[in-house]
Parts: sequence; structure tokens; C-alpha cells
Amino acid sequence: MSIEASAFFGTKTDNLEARFIQAFADLGFDVQLHPGHTLTESCATGCLYLNVIRTPPHFLRLEPELPLLIVFGYDVHKRKKKEARDMHWPPRGVKSYSYEAGSRTAAGRSDAAGAMQIVSMAILAKETGGYFYIDGENTACTGDLALQQANRELEHFDRRYFDADVHRFESWPPLANISSFRWPQTIEPPKAPTPAPAVQKRRIMFRYKFSWFHVPGIVLLTYFLVVTLLYS
Repeated sequence: MSIEASAFFGTKTDNLEARFIQAFADLGFDVQLHPGHTLTESCATGCLYLNVIRTPPHFLRLEPELPLLIVFGYDVHKRKKKEARDMHWPPRGVKSYSYEAGSRTAAGRSDAAGAMQIVSMAILAKETGGYFYIDGENTACTGDLALQQANRELEHFDRRYFDADVHRFESWPPLANISSFRWPQTIEPPKAPTPAPAVQKRRIMFRYKFSWFHVPGIVLLTYFLVVTLLYS
């Protein structure tokens, strides 16, 4: 299923791109943002692009030396001074905010894309002093708490390949006219070993099943055989 996560920025939006990258560095990543994109503006493609150059050393990787292209839907707008609220939005727990950013990954995404989406939105909430909300929850939470919880999305990558089904990074996609971009190949996950064919048991033509009812017949047959041998 798709993941939809929102970040409601606080007032600390200065130098946000550098702080965003540093927050990832604190988690053990080396990432780059698209050089033409700022985090307080939406681009024409409606996406946020990350070049993941390095991952934490304990992560499982199929191609550990290669950079990765992570993409997820991203849209942001500045809050109007008298923007109306209704009963359902913004969600409970959100107080004052300066920008609202929404993100989405579709069903069938790679594990890495979903994890980086959630961590990215949690970082934006934390770095700006704002709030984080994921679709389906009852309330939003602070950015500090969101980042603590988002780190759990990264825990299973010591048992699962982070770069499985992820595009290799070769060049930045354009921020407009994405249809002209030639996407690089994804990294194929290892295939599960094919189970060995079952060995068919050899059928036995005749089977004898012992029964105590057969004992008298066996004794009588043995007697006649002995007598025959003695008097022959």
C-alpha cells in the first residue's frame, strides 16, 4: 500500500537544505539533494530526489560502492496568514506552522524509498521545529519524537538489502519534463534458491502386512515343510 506522510514546518527554515543533509549524516548517510531544488518549494515533477552516496556501514548492500537514486512524491506550500482550518485538517497535535509538505510513495516501492521518505519528512519536522503526521494516525507528533520513531524504519536493513530494487544513480532527473529522462536500471535482489525436486518413492509391487490371525496358518505350513523334509 502507499505511504503518505506530512511535515508541518516550524519557523526555523533558514539554511534548511544544509541542515537536512547534516541530519542524514548524523544517521550515517551521505546524501545529496537535487542542486536545483529547495525544500520549501515544489518542483514541476512533484518529486524529491536524493543521491544516496553512502549508507551506514551495518546496512546490507548488493552493490555497496554504487550511489543510489531515491525518489518519492513531494509537494510543499507556504501557509497563508489566514488559512482556514477544518475539523480534519491539519490533524490534531499540529499547532502553528509556516509550511505544509506532503509526501507519497506508491505500492510496489522499494523498501529503501519508503524508509527514506519517512526519515526525510521526520527530519524536516525536527529541523524546523514543527510536526510530523503519517496517514492513518490519530494525531501528529513533534519532529524530535518523529525522528526517533523513524529510525526504526532503518533497523531492519542489517537483515534486508537496502539497495534491492533501487535505481543506480547515474545523473539527476530533470525538474521538469520528466518524460525525457532515461531511468537507470534497478539493482535486482537475489533470487530465492529453487527447491530441489522431490524424489518419487519407488512403488513396491507386493506388500505383506503381518496379522496375528496369520499365525496358525504359518505354524501349519512350517509343520508340513518339516515333515516333508524329514520323510523325503
